[in-house]
Amino acid sequence: ASVMPEFGAGYYLHKPDMNFNVSYRSYKSGTNTYGLVQSARRQSVGFEITKYLFDYHGFVPFVGPVFSAERLSFSESFEDVLTADLSEDKLAMGVTFGWDIRPNRIQSWVLRTNLRWYPQLGIEVADQGEVSFSNIEFNFIQLIVYPGRMF
Repeated sequence: ASVMPEFGAGYYLHKPDMNFNVSYRSYKSGTNTYGLVQSARRQSVGFEITKYLFDYHGFVPFVGPVFSAERLSFSESFEDVLTADLSEDKLAMGVTFGWDIRPNRIQSWVLRTNLRWYPQLGIEVADQGEVSFSNIEFNFIQLIVYPGRMF
């Protein structure tokens, strides 16, 4: 688990009730136990298309694909001896889903809960398998602002 700030910009199409979004996310996590130190870092620029499914009294779920350019890094050392130092750039595909809280479709801001899942994202480690980055990202509450609706 790691805190992952996210920055994004997007465009909303009113008639089909769809969003297009470009986002940047970055996180770093690590462990240090009994002389073994591991560190993982992920930087991601993603493009996602989401379609709102229905509106139930302001609860509006959505789902869609996410395509991203990833920079994945992993390092490991045991008793100050470097045993792995890997970095890989790759393209990834996942799914984004969640829900907005929007009282109506003309609000200048809404609250969003957003989840992303990348099912097959990782770095191959020679003779040791894979370091998995296939996590579920969970953005508990985001503030979405529509500048065009403010003025």
